[in-house]
Amino acid sequence: MTAQAAAADHRAQTALPPHSATAAGRALRICMVHYSDFHIDSRIQRQARALAERGDEVDLVCLSAPGERRVGAGLIRIHRVGGGKAQGGAASYVWGYLRFFARALARVAALDSERRFDVVEAHNMPDFLAFTALRPKLRGTPVILNVHDTFPELFATMFRRRPDGLAVRLVTAQERLSAAFADAVVAVTPEAAERLASRGAGGRRSLVVMNAPDERVFGPPRPPATIPAGGAIQAIYHGGLAPRFGVELLVDAVGRLYDTLPRLSLRVCGTGPNRDRLAALAEERAPGRIHVAAAAVPFEQIPAELERAHLGVVPTRPDRFTELLLPVKLLEYVHMGLPAVAPRLPVIERYFGGGEVTLFEPGSAAALAEAIAGVCADPAAARERALRASARLAAVGWPQQRQGYLGLVDELVAGRRRRAEITQSQMKVERQGRR
Repeated sequence: MTAQAAAADHRAQTALPPHSATAAGRALRICMVHYSDFHIDSRIQRQARALAERGDEVDLVCLSAPGERRVGAGLIRIHRVGGGKAQGGAASYVWGYLRFFARALARVAALDSERRFDVVEAHNMPDFLAFTALRPKLRGTPVILNVHDTFPELFATMFRRRPDGLAVRLVTAQERLSAAFADAVVAVTPEAAERLASRGAGGRRSLVVMNAPDERVFGPPRPPATIPAGGAIQAIYHGGLAPRFGVELLVDAVGRLYDTLPRLSLRVCGTGPNRDRLAALAEERAPGRIHVAAAAVPFEQIPAELERAHLGVVPTRPDRFTELLLPVKLLEYVHMGLPAVAPRLPVIERYFGGGEVTLFEPGSAAALAEAIAGVCADPAAARERALRASARLAAVGWPQQRQGYLGLVDELVAGRRRRAEITQSQMKVERQGRR
């Protein structure tokens, strides 16, 4: 059974009931604002689908082409604002953020005048997208700041700025102000939530929603894949192509194995501006063995890509930002039963450091090559690690994360309703007193 067929069968077996009894007594109207493409942003897709499946209407203000799709009993509408993401230095990124913010602010206000949103959720980066909810917020609509990435750490590593420098301090200040504006802050790991709280950006209400694979897309967890004892072995990487994700390191590692492991090939399904450079490097280091996809692979096609692979690799380089990550690609490899190779970074090791994945010294192409060769040399041990990893993932799976996320949305809507009822009651008492 293919990944798509398994996912369809799983959806039929685990269909959610219609959303007939929300905190507001009706289906909710949710607005999400994000400076990204909905079609390749798996976190936003998971959350938007979770809302729509139970009957809510979700409006996405983002970079994707406009359109709408029925999901379950609900609806997802996409509203395009601006073009693609800015490229270049820090100034280009800042101006790109500001242009998108201005357009998104106007679009959210216009949509809210038509639909009167129940919740607005801003997905960083940047954090100050939370303020695009200004109009709904003024009439009492709760706002969620969903922190995909801790912005100060990422800004410092991307643009090589000192953590205590003025630019990073300004980024930290906007993070704190954005969190204060929001009614709740969502983080991707407990470690990221702790880092936010340590600098006053934890929010009045905080929740961790981890990037666990959505079984309605990937199907139920798959049994461990078997690395063939003979014949071709395909490794896979999917995700960002920015230098911090270490794809160049992975290309180097596969090049080191060119003569000693000739049956190994690598498929790279990535997003980002470095595609052509990586493709040229791949042809130089391991001609004919590494295929870099010519365009971004839509998220819905990722399960099929993983189904064809035998081994998943996470080559992330170490820095102050990546030390807080539990990469979603790693969780997806584990869900699909792939033996995985990953760097010995703090959060990864905390979740999968008990022999569930093969860890290597971060930043070392030689260590990565050795780890890949070791996995390929011992299929039985790789299978055992994949089994243990699958059991570990079950404890933080998407069903639990979805329940927590939907509970937060309903809690915020219910709180707003209670406040409105109290205000109306007070006004009624005042009117009676004046009589």
